[in-house]
Amino acid sequence: MTDAAIAIRALNTHFGDYHALRDIDLDVRKGETLVICGRSGSGKSTLIRSINGLEAYSSGIVEVLGMVVGDNTRVLDRVRKRVGMVFQNFNLFPHMTVLENCLLPQVRALGRERGAARLEAMAQLTAMHVETHAEKYPDEISGGQRQRVALARALCLKPEIMLFDEPTSALDPEMISEVLDVIQELARADMTIVCVTHEMGFARAVADRVILMAEGRIIEEGTPEQIFTNPQHPITRDFIGAIKS
Repeated sequence: MTDAAIAIRALNTHFGDYHALRDIDLDVRKGETLVICGRSGSGKSTLIRSINGLEAYSSGIVEVLGMVVGDNTRVLDRVRKRVGMVFQNFNLFPHMTVLENCLLPQVRALGRERGAARLEAMAQLTAMHVETHAEKYPDEISGGQRQRVALARALCLKPEIMLFDEPTSALDPEMISEVLDVIQELARADMTIVCVTHEMGFARAVADRVILMAEGRIIEEGTPEQIFTNPQHPITRDFIGAIKS
């Protein structure tokens, strides 16, 4: 369909009578950092979760790295090996140590031998500055540290694309910047990134492109400069005005 990392065409999603996504068309270039913003209930999380098959869609096409995301579990497995995702609530296994949380997906998804998986896990935990917590359990470390562990776990699989679904919304204010700094480092390394966030300062500083969603539609897109200084759609102007006020 395209040589984009992610290509979405005529995407519609229904939850019963509720039309969550309406005729979404979107390309994400390889190496691009795309930020999705909008008010709660606008369809942001549904859209990002459709990219790796966590949310089933009703019609249209979602293509990721040349693979069509749908009901084929083998294709979904291949997509999820190449697309990492970090959630707002960390999704770490509470009964496993930090290290075991990072080992498990490597062994299960990649079939990696535990010794090699341990080396990779420690390398990524070190890169996230949480290696000293490897033998602790998630509830023994801070929210910011848990989110860094979630990042390390995702990066252990060497993904080509990273998805972030409001990665700072469950964090204390003092922890937000450290997580955003890590995402910014990935962006500078030309990782393909799609991030749903309310952190507009981050979006303005890091994004190559910003899209604004409302009522399940993309209503405006452009560079951060265009969106934040010269929005064209009334809903975008209201959204940006509310942030500035």
